[in-house]
Amino acid sequence: MDELTAITKLKIGDIRGLEILVRKYQLEAVRIAYPITNDLGLAEEVVQEVFIRVYQRIHQYDETRPFRAWFLRIVVNDALKTVKSQERLVSLEDDELFGQRAAQNNSKLRFEQEEFSDFRDDCDLIQELMQQLTPEHRAVLELKYYLEMSDDEIAETVQIPSGTVKSRLHSAKNHLRALVKRMNLPVFA
Repeated sequence: MDELTAITKLKIGDIRGLEILVRKYQLEAVRIAYPITNDLGLAEEVVQEVFIRVYQRIHQYDETRPFRAWFLRIVVNDALKTVKSQERLVSLEDDELFGQRAAQNNSKLRFEQEEFSDFRDDCDLIQELMQQLTPEHRAVLELKYYLEMSDDEIAETVQIPSGTVKSRLHSAKNHLRALVKRMNLPVFA
C-alpha cells in the first residue's frame, strides 16, 4: 500500500492506513524530534502523539501538498512545544538533576544506536554539540542538513519567515563553530 492509499484509508476511518504511515515515517520523525528534545523517550512520545493526531485530523490534510512536509511540520512544532513546556518545569535548582537526565539519555541513545546504523562514527560527538544549541536552532539544522530542505521549505514547515530561518541557521552554525573551537576538536575544520 502506498502513501496516497494509506491517506485515503485514514480519511474513511480505516486505521490500517496509519500503519503504513508509521512504518514509512516513524524513524525519520524520531530522528527529527530527538535533537530538538534531547531525550529519546520524549522524542518517541512526541512522534506517537503526532501519529495519533494525524489519525484524528487527517481530514485537515490538503492532498495537493506533500504529506511528508505536513507531517514533519507537526513533529517539529510539537517537539518545540514539548521542550518549551518542559523548560518551564525545570527550575534552577534542578540543573544537577537535568544534567543527570541528559547523561542517562546519552547512554540510552548509545544503547539504541543499532537502530540508527547509518549514523556516522562521530554521531555521539555531533549529538553532544547539537544538544548545546537551542531547540529552535537544532530544528532548523536538522531540517536543513538531515532532511535537505531549502530555506523556504524550512520556513513553511516551522511556520517562520525565510529570513528567520537564515538567521537561525547562521547563528546555529556560528555557535557550533565556537563549541568546536573551544573543545579544540579537529571536526568540521
